[in-house]
Amino acid sequence: MNISRRIVSIVLLVSLLLGIPATTLGTPQANINILLDEEKVSLEDEIITNEINQIMLPLREIAEKLEYKVNWDGNTRSITLSKGSQIIELKIGETKVDVNGEILVLKSPPILKETKTFVPMELFSNALGLVIGWNGKHQVLKINQPEEKNESFFTISKDKDKQAELDAYIKALEKHQNFHGSVFVAKDGEVLLNKGYGFADFEQNTNNISQTKFAIGSITKQFTAMAIMQLNEKGLLSVEDKISKYFPDFPNGDSITIHNLLTHTSGLTNYTNLSEFLDIDLNNKDPMKTIELIKNLPLEFEPGKEFSYSNTNYVLLGMIVENITDMSLEDYLQKNIFTPLNMSNTGSYYIENNQFPDATPYTGFLEIYPVDDELVLTQAYGAGNIYSTVEDLYRWDRALSTEQLVKKETLDKIFTEYITMPGAGSYGYGWMIADTDMGRQIFHGGNTMGFTANIARYPEKDLVVVILTNSAYYDTTSLTNALTSIVLDKDYEMPEVLKEIEIEDPNLYDNYIGKYEFIDGTYINITKIEDKLYAQVTGQNAFEILPLSNNRFFAKDVDIRIEFIKDEEEKITELVLEQLGMTFVCKRVEDIEEKKEIEIDPKVYDNYVGEYELAPNVIIKITKEDNSLYAQLTGQDKFEIFPESEEEFFYKVVDAKITFQKDDTGNVTHLILYQNAQEIPANKIK
Repeated sequence: MNISRRIVSIVLLVSLLLGIPATTLGTPQANINILLDEEKVSLEDEIITNEINQIMLPLREIAEKLEYKVNWDGNTRSITLSKGSQIIELKIGETKVDVNGEILVLKSPPILKETKTFVPMELFSNALGLVIGWNGKHQVLKINQPEEKNESFFTISKDKDKQAELDAYIKALEKHQNFHGSVFVAKDGEVLLNKGYGFADFEQNTNNISQTKFAIGSITKQFTAMAIMQLNEKGLLSVEDKISKYFPDFPNGDSITIHNLLTHTSGLTNYTNLSEFLDIDLNNKDPMKTIELIKNLPLEFEPGKEFSYSNTNYVLLGMIVENITDMSLEDYLQKNIFTPLNMSNTGSYYIENNQFPDATPYTGFLEIYPVDDELVLTQAYGAGNIYSTVEDLYRWDRALSTEQLVKKETLDKIFTEYITMPGAGSYGYGWMIADTDMGRQIFHGGNTMGFTANIARYPEKDLVVVILTNSAYYDTTSLTNALTSIVLDKDYEMPEVLKEIEIEDPNLYDNYIGKYEFIDGTYINITKIEDKLYAQVTGQNAFEILPLSNNRFFAKDVDIRIEFIKDEEEKITELVLEQLGMTFVCKRVEDIEEKKEIEIDPKVYDNYVGEYELAPNVIIKITKEDNSLYAQLTGQDKFEIFPESEEEFFYKVVDAKITFQKDDTGNVTHLILYQNAQEIPANKIK
């Protein structure tokens, strides 16, 4: 959830992949809960899956519940769906679907099973234009009809050329750089772009649309801040209150104010940075459990003296709202912000009430992997547990130009620049503020393990850009700048086509191997393994970089570009790294001496083969193949590990090592994984 656009995060997430076991064609899919327009329904017909693991739904039963007319032609084995001006025609066994005269191609064809037609959920998404929310982990499917937008500020702009230019840019981004999400752009109270792109769920082939719900991460903070300021305006609290007033036994509570929490100047440790955060029970509903992780840690600095982004601050603010109002934070926000603003598609994440994003969370870039985001979303509270749509966030933007929620005097306090964020403007109350080439920008982003969000407001231009994606750590800064440039007729570049070229002589890579100084005591190591080039930032996983030219590279796992620079003597002296709209020049400091494995008797490996429990449901599986030893973490690829002694082994593709531990009798009892300055034991269970 740490979202400052200036905070660098070259990340290849080590996350469990969210997978659904494959089943065969026609196999009943048990225990799927179906909600139509948010109402739970029971189906007479069973839900099944096909051979590529797509969910197949009974067409007639669901379509008629959604008030579509369904006509079956037994001679041609075709079906016609109609509702209002919509006419959809499809045939059993054919992937082509006629949607109002336009041809749509499905990933899987409709099938006939015991006289009943079953179709993939993508038909309801892509042909009928419905909002599809699929949670494979909890087996919940939500099918919603798009809601009408009655507010005057949803009027479509007459500037068709600008609309086409914006759409063309995102389509190019979708085609060449795998963008998937929803984007909203409005100028002078008129809509220039309001559209979804790419897939909400890649396996099910469902589309993102303008009303797809995404987790918005730390954009949540501006709603928590608004709640605090509503209470401040009513005289129920003061931003100068010490937090000891609300938490009497809180260490340093007499030196930290609500203002410090709002502006990230409290000095409190960010609890999501602690490894202990990963051990919190998903079912925990008490925010104090997260606060206890940092409660007794020393302050990082004297309150009010520095800025340090910390989710802890906004968890405490949410708890203060609850303390004063005797309401849950989500109920308060619903009653005092979401309902008054008609933000009907916005709420707090609670899986038991089927409140969750429609889009499946992913990490990666050109190659993506589904991830389990539930821990972050259930334990973020007032710091980042809200989901929303681009349209609802536009409603929020419009309200911030009025006194509908608070008086102008209070709004001015919210948007005051209280503390400088080094290299990134200033922080207000739940918002960042910066002077840019486009004018004064008031913005905030949000990151979770599988979603990225950003809202950018330019009050002087009456311009707003909202970007929501089901992709972790997406570069919303560059995209916001490009869309803003299009609207304001500034120069911009179209998305780069990322296509790997063939390098005739892989020995060229030898020139690039080395250690390059990055930032804050970290380095980028460039290594070569089996004629492939890898980059690795200190403490993070290595990832392959692919050539765009002889000296410029890109990655499929993370959105970066790396260019190697020569001096006059043709020697590589530095690399230039581009990420998140920023450019870093990294001086080469030394060549890397590749760590060498030793030779040991492969029979030793037999003692290590087995399964080791790293955490509940997280297993490291050790296998032996062709006299080599491999380690595989649940849901991830298998990697070879190399011996530096009989008990110690290291990875070549990640900065980590494994040590096997024995008892007094010589039996292997557990291993210790060393990674990111942590020592994580894992008991041998099999």
